[in-house]
Amino acid sequence: MAWVRWRGTSAQLVATVWEHGRSRQHVLANFHGAYSLSWSLRESVERNFPALSIDWMAVADALAQGPPAELPLSRTAWDWARVEYHLQVWAHQPGGDAHERASLRAAAAVLSSWRSRQPPLDHENAKPE
Repeated sequence: MAWVRWRGTSAQLVATVWEHGRSRQHVLANFHGAYSLSWSLRESVERNFPALSIDWMAVADALAQGPPAELPLSRTAWDWARVEYHLQVWAHQPGGDAHERASLRAAAAVLSSWRSRQPPLDHENAKPE
């Protein structure tokens, strides 16, 4: 199983693997400050580590939330992050034409941009949405 480990404001995708009867942590990918999961990085990890089971939705959620010190995302930002993830998945499924897949990727990019500008939830001054 893989998970996201934060080092300051940069994240790494890490997995524990067993080698010679001992557990070792392997860094599968560095996100270089990105708070979203690119499809090319996902493909690279799947190609380089085919035996690993990775919950990509959980990885995308961990990146969307940001480092542990960050305030929680607003409900709206969470919704955008989840829709962004699904748009990326749909854009890379077989079927549909190239224009449709490009439109899905563009819509995901818009949501990522909106999410990056959405203020985090301030618990002390939170208002119900």
